[in-house]
Amino acid sequence: MLTCRCGGRLALDKSHISEARRFACLATTRLLWKCCLCGHSLWLDQAITPAELSASVEAEAKPVA
Repeated sequence: MLTCRCGGRLALDKSHISEARRFACLATTRLLWKCCLCGHSLWLDQAITPAELSASVEAEAKPVA
């Protein structure tokens, strides 16, 4: 499970995925993860999955500019 710097759980932004599907670029778009507690965001390439990230390394969430 991905966690934010605040300790909250990161979840996929479903509206971002639906927009990518709408514009037919889902296969190439980066995934947007949002913290359920503080709202910070983290962009990850689709090649990187939460299972591949080390459980001991906490993901650093940054605000989307």
